[in-house]
Amino acid sequence: GRMNVYHDHPFKVIVDYGHNPAAIQAVCDTIDRLEVKGRRLVVLAAPGDRRDEDIREIGRVAAKHFDYYVCRRDDGLRGRGSDEIPRMLRSALLEAGVSLDQINLISEEERAVDHALRTAKPGDLLLLFADDLQRTWKQVEEFDSRSARPAEERALQNRATVDLPRAAMSLEDAPALIRDERGVRLASREPEVAD
Repeated sequence: GRMNVYHDHPFKVIVDYGHNPAAIQAVCDTIDRLEVKGRRLVVLAAPGDRRDEDIREIGRVAAKHFDYYVCRRDDGLRGRGSDEIPRMLRSALLEAGVSLDQINLISEEERAVDHALRTAKPGDLLLLFADDLQRTWKQVEEFDSRSARPAEERALQNRATVDLPRAAMSLEDAPALIRDERGVRLASREPEVAD
């Protein structure tokens, strides 16, 4: 549960179980020493049974170490409201000087992790403070970073190139195209037999 590193995406992912200010500080100090070509992103949380001041301290400790923050809660609320912890973390980050546009609140861990994985770009470092370590690690392993790219990028990569014959073709010889509810297709020169 400490500093598990995943290298198989175009960005680096680190999963850690830090759930108190001291653990968050230790991980942030380590992250600061790593060379990162892109941005530093974090999914940040605190257990609901911590004191309010400890939760705020987690936010203050994490502030200024990252370019983008996703605040979430643990699965077990431990007496807290469903978005109480993420809101407390956001408040602490804002008080510590992090701008609002750098913070996103996504209460559920799986959704927060998915959002962060989709937000990460090549060269970035993504730190996930996980509650359910096995589920989060599996989510990281199964994430397809290629499908997370914008549709235009995927279309360019998946576009097939077809070499057409160079022989001259007259318009009379060119096949006709049919466009209807089934799409576009070549018109057959042979009459179609009805079923």
